Amino acid sequence: MRFVCDVPNKKFDGLRLCRAEISDYGKVFAFLDGCRNALETIEFFYPYTREELENVLANGYFLCVLDKDEIVATFAVDTDEEYAKTLAEIIRKGSGGREDVSRAYEASGLMVREDHRGAGLASYLMNKAVEYANQHKIDLCGVVFYLNKASVSTFFGSNFLLSAIYEPISGYKFVYLLKKFNFHYSKPEIYDRIKITDYEAINSALLKGFQGFALDGDTLYFSEIGRKA
Repeated sequence: MRFVCDVPNKKFDGLRLCRAEISDYGKVFAFLDGCRNALETIEFFYPYTREELENVLANGYFLCVLDKDEIVATFAVDTDEEYAKTLAEIIRKGSGGREDVSRAYEASGLMVREDHRGAGLASYLMNKAVEYANQHKIDLCGVVFYLNKASVSTFFGSNFLLSAIYEPISGYKFVYLLKKFNFHYSKPEIYDRIKITDYEAINSALLKGFQGFALDGDTLYFSEIGRKA
């Protein structure tokens, strides 16, 4: 792995941020697979295929936090152009045409080992991914199982907007959280509150041009952010 920088952290000393490469496939796969299998709700992390993981390691921006030599957290930006176009189209349709971006590059692979949770590592990695997106002037998209409140909240913490919901695979409903390059918004007025479990109501709100911007318990907050910015 290629060393990037030391990771300042109040809970753990000596953490390092590294960029994983294709030669790290085995180590990264073992980490992700082990963490996924330990999840109480395994649907919360939809696994990479071998081809997808190899591609993001070889061509994307795959970050790992290491404690000594062990991976304890991961996050990546997938720079696959065709997939970025596919995500942009899902967002366009899911937002009723409100969000019309040409490409939305997936911010994927967010995972923190159980014994290192609660130390801010997910937010730290999210900030690094956003920095990368800003440097390369690209839009990001988080694809999250719709009931995974922890991940949804982490994306909201970096001002991603819930812009589409879609079920591409039976049994897997995903929300698509968009962060457009150089797009900023102030604290929005709340126009609606919807339970995160209410798939149909979420879809209806999105098609009307509303976007989710915060989560409080089981309640998503929606507003017309694109119109108010």
